[in-house]
Amino acid sequence: MSSTCSPRRDFVRHIANRVIAESSGRIPVNIVEELKARLARAEDKFKFSIFNGDPSRIADFLSSEEWADLVEYARNLHAAWVLEAVLKELSEAYKEECPSVAEKAMEAVGALSKHKAEIVGELTLDSVARKLRFYGYRVEVGEEDGREYIEFEEPLVKVRIHVSEGKISYTICREGKASTVDALIAVMQKIREL
Repeated sequence: MSSTCSPRRDFVRHIANRVIAESSGRIPVNIVEELKARLARAEDKFKFSIFNGDPSRIADFLSSEEWADLVEYARNLHAAWVLEAVLKELSEAYKEECPSVAEKAMEAVGALSKHKAEIVGELTLDSVARKLRFYGYRVEVGEEDGREYIEFEEPLVKVRIHVSEGKISYTICREGKASTVDALIAVMQKIREL
């Protein structure tokens, strides 16, 4: 553990989980559990626990793709305010014992308020595949006509993704059955409306 960073309170156990639990009446339980699970996975990866880890690595986590993914997840579910509360509590708790982490936490609060993640990496096929895996999709990487793609399936839906010039191109195929041509045309019109 770094001599310049020796806080008494653990980030995940004593700060994040407590703040998230206090918010549980205002956000669904599944979101509460997912936020906690993602922070636990980050702690395993970055080894920033005060118990046999280095809390200064929290700053690395707050600059990582994992943090950006967590922010995006929370934003999509209108729960970014929970992360902001966690960061403010972290900054307050660590300001004397680990100033570099406290400062990074406040920078992340600023980024949250500006509605952008702290890191914006180049969009690549690998980064898209990594993010899809992070969200629990089982993706396969393939190649056709010299062009790489990612593909995954959900019940009744198959998605193929290409990344080119920083943009995602996708094809979504929906499987189904129709008893008449008119029923098939009706389904096709609904799909076009998407």
